[in-house]
Amino acid sequence: MNRMMWRLFGFLAVVCATNPAVAQHRTDVMVGVYEYSVVHFYHQGVQTGFAHELIKRLNGVQGDYQFVAVETSSRRRYLDIATGQVDMMILENPEWHWAGRNVEFSTPIVRESDIMVARRDHVPGPAYFSRVLERSIAGVLGFHYKFVDFRDDPKQLTRLLDISLLYNESEVMEAVIRGDAEIGILSAGFVSQQFEHVPDIASRIEIGPQADNSYQLSSVLSNRSPVSVERYNSYLDLLRAENAIAPNWSRWHRGILP
Repeated sequence: MNRMMWRLFGFLAVVCATNPAVAQHRTDVMVGVYEYSVVHFYHQGVQTGFAHELIKRLNGVQGDYQFVAVETSSRRRYLDIATGQVDMMILENPEWHWAGRNVEFSTPIVRESDIMVARRDHVPGPAYFSRVLERSIAGVLGFHYKFVDFRDDPKQLTRLLDISLLYNESEVMEAVIRGDAEIGILSAGFVSQQFEHVPDIASRIEIGPQADNSYQLSSVLSNRSPVSVERYNSYLDLLRAENAIAPNWSRWHRGILP
């Protein structure tokens, strides 16, 4: 064996000794993400968002598991976790039809809000938002909204309301601006990012005087997940101790409610 190879082996030995996470095999944990709020979205064609930051920190705080983002959709996520395509969803709420699905929830991680928006030139005053069920509404297919008791069945919703169920929150905002819907239901995080990246959006939309709903988000883990909910909670505790969660979530919501 030549001198170059000995040097290479020596370098790897030093790396492994100083970084236990490199020295041992990690078990993959497949983490489902879908376009929602600032959790997971596309910016200039690149996947980004708080979920990817959290996954990176989870991988950095321990060496037993490799958390890997897997894109799914709001409608498909239940099937994916039931069939083992993903082991967990990164940020969910127990009221979003998770009962009876053989899953467990982590401790709460962050808090999000759903807010109502309308075209500014259509809003004579705050009372405009008080009778939302009488107006044409735009929301996201597969999302769960408090004002409809968290129902997500498209046939039921369209039978009860004048509602358009669109692919993502960007389409909801576009429908409101075009005048196709009187009110759009959007996450506070999404609206915050619109304010940051769309220069004239603040002059074009009006935000309702109060949130439709404010709720905690946790991770939901399949009972077959390689990492137990107890172990996962211990990783979250380590990140909280480092103050590595709340400030980052707040940064994504600058200027808007959480």
